[in-house]
Amino acid sequence: MELRSEASIAAGSAEIASQTDGIDLLINCAGTDARSFGAPPGERGPFDLETFNAVMEVNATGPMLVTKYMLPLLRAGRDAMVINVSSQLGSMALAQTMGADTVYNVSKAALNMLSLKTATAVRDDGIGVVMIHPGWVRTDMGGPSAALTVDESANAIVDTIESLSIEDSGRFIRWDGTDHPW
Repeated sequence: MELRSEASIAAGSAEIASQTDGIDLLINCAGTDARSFGAPPGERGPFDLETFNAVMEVNATGPMLVTKYMLPLLRAGRDAMVINVSSQLGSMALAQTMGADTVYNVSKAALNMLSLKTATAVRDDGIGVVMIHPGWVRTDMGGPSAALTVDESANAIVDTIESLSIEDSGRFIRWDGTDHPW
């Protein structure tokens, strides 16, 4: 699915629905920053509207629309859970001193708020929504100095997801299942 295109999200969701009657787990793992849209390192501040909108579409609006279109399948799932991969940079407690890419921080904070509001909206349907910070991971975005390998982060996230229930809905957690500061 192209997360900047509602038509693509709708079509992708319809394709999935044609292949199954329900899903138990939806993981929205979208993450891009201003560099992906041509912003040089010194120019990733708050005032580039085109880049701001593009990053917001991928990191916040896209996951919100995927969840919206997947709701019928989630409602038909068993103990359904939505996991939105966020970032520590979406934390108000940490963002003032971390992260040079303003729109990335803002987009992950927006994803956290959307997740929290979605958790409330779908709780009566038995669907949980949790935000998870994957850790500082050695990827193109995280860089070679990051603390965790992809495998370390992914394995911990799988273990954490397997332990979640509806009672965890609305939490912002780290890859290891501990609470993350808001």
